Amino acid sequence: MKIVITGGSGKLAEYLAPTLAKEHAILLYDKQQPQHDKFSWVQGQITNRAKLSEAFRGADTVIHLAALRSRYNYLPMKVMETNALGTFCVLEAACREGVKKLLFSSSDAVLGLAQSTNELAPDYLPIDEKHPLKPQDPYGISKMLGEEMCCCYAEGRDIDIMALRFSNIFCPGDEQIYLTDTKDPSVRHKSLWAWIHVKDAVHAILCALVSGPQGYDVFHIAAEDVCVLSMNVPKLVATYFPKTLLRKSLSSKESLIDCSKAKDRLDFQPRMRFDETMAMGRSELSSKNHRAIKAMKS
Repeated sequence: MKIVITGGSGKLAEYLAPTLAKEHAILLYDKQQPQHDKFSWVQGQITNRAKLSEAFRGADTVIHLAALRSRYNYLPMKVMETNALGTFCVLEAACREGVKKLLFSSSDAVLGLAQSTNELAPDYLPIDEKHPLKPQDPYGISKMLGEEMCCCYAEGRDIDIMALRFSNIFCPGDEQIYLTDTKDPSVRHKSLWAWIHVKDAVHAILCALVSGPQGYDVFHIAAEDVCVLSMNVPKLVATYFPKTLLRKSLSSKESLIDCSKAKDRLDFQPRMRFDETMAMGRSELSSKNHRAIKAMKS
């Protein structure tokens, strides 16, 4: 099966492409050359429909990862152009070239909590796919528009589309950032301390690829625990969201993003836990430092 990945030079694609290449023909699409030079690559802007059609020709599936984050100092207009117009161009090209399946990399930013200008509280916890979407920043708005476009195209064209709402994706090397943030739970309270290891993000995509015809559907993808090492979840909720409705009792480290839909329909089961991930990261960092010191002494 031929699979095209937009945003082919991004971090998620860096982990996804080698995994998919074990069984599929992979083509990466990006304006920048990907680090993986063993894969075919088409250089092009995400808004260039002619180039997209060239890349999608003969493809069975497109995995649309290309996007810009507004918090990385991109101008709002550039974020909207890349994410919203880019998704429209991807959908147009995919349908024109007869692509049968498209996976859209969405985000829990569509909820509007993490990047809210005004302080927002969830309507209820844990959050599922039925929770209202109230994005206030260009990135969250663009992802919400992307989901709406995907739904429209799936209903009006011969293509199955799934939107995967990833929580903050953790990649090896991010340990120090998370360790700093976990010292103050308020830093990530707007994102509900939700996260997903990049290996589990890849696993979710693999599950979505082998699932049956869907038409259009959307799924939250998050780890089963929170990225907090000290305070327990009930105490966090009581501290930061005291007026929010709780739909069930919560365990000490339980995620506030409900992924039961992805578990039931995609057979997705996250495997990585935060405390274990951080322990492995500290061990690896300690080992690297030891080797560096040893090399300096020799």
